[in-house]
Amino acid sequence: MLLCHGRVDEVVRFRYGEKSAEKLTSAGFENLTFKPFNSLGHCINPEEMAEVASWLTSKLELEGKS
Repeated sequence: MLLCHGRVDEVVRFRYGEKSAEKLTSAGFENLTFKPFNSLGHCINPEEMAEVASWLTSKLELEGKS
């Protein structure tokens, strides 16, 4: 699971994103990646979408090798 969160999110505080990652990990999600973005608010940007594409590609490549 990939969880991205902007440090300057004006709707959902960054700390809540961190807490979500902590709760998911403690609930047993073993392959969780939490990715903070310094200049991201409550929106998406090309940097985040590139990260999502890279993460997804890496997961699909691993799946293809199984």
